[in-house]
Amino acid sequence: MSEGTAGHRKRLRARFAQGGIGALADYEVLELLLSYAIPRKDTKPLAKRVLARFGGLAGVVDATDRELLDVPGMGPETVLFLRFVRAFLQRYLDSRLQGRELVRTPELVRAHLRLLLQGRRTECFGVIFADRGLRALATEVLFEGDLGRAAVYPRLIMRRALELDAASLVLFHNHPGGAKVPSEADVRITQAVIEAAKALEMRVLDHFLVVDDEALSFREQGWPPFGGCMPPRS
Repeated sequence: MSEGTAGHRKRLRARFAQGGIGALADYEVLELLLSYAIPRKDTKPLAKRVLARFGGLAGVVDATDRELLDVPGMGPETVLFLRFVRAFLQRYLDSRLQGRELVRTPELVRAHLRLLLQGRRTECFGVIFADRGLRALATEVLFEGDLGRAAVYPRLIMRRALELDAASLVLFHNHPGGAKVPSEADVRITQAVIEAAKALEMRVLDHFLVVDDEALSFREQGWPPFGGCMPPRS
């Protein structure tokens, strides 16, 4: 690494130390991050290429390994490093949520689900399991693929809830296609899980739909089965 690159990197770190991440442009944030995976090279050109390819930091974090490897200068070790960063953030949010009362931490729940599901290419369905005090026990993605095949979901969800000694559930799923309203299948699945939970004296507190950077609450939106009518689909 040249003296110029070393000096530039040192100045970036000093700016972050003094002013936080707000003192850096997006390409500088990524440049500094990549410097820990590629310590002997100037990472500014690579950071700019990657950002241009994926349109922003969120696009970089959400990109698949294959998409990242298509960018000149991105090797397997660097891709693994970025995947680890995302996994670390997920574990951090999971640990913050663990043991917290869900009804008192709605924004933490939203942040956790956004990070967990953003960028996924397939539709995923999962559950936050909670105890009788509404404290989170575990967050698990249980199914991937076509949610129209929902007949077995309630049985498998209840089995896992019993294993964890859960008393309350928060359901969640994503719409990779971008639709910001639930489908009729989504509502049917929710109702089926509510009925299965009621039979075991458990409660379904809510169902979150994660689309892009939003985590939409069925209950807050008034969507069935927690509310009235189905919203119009665009």
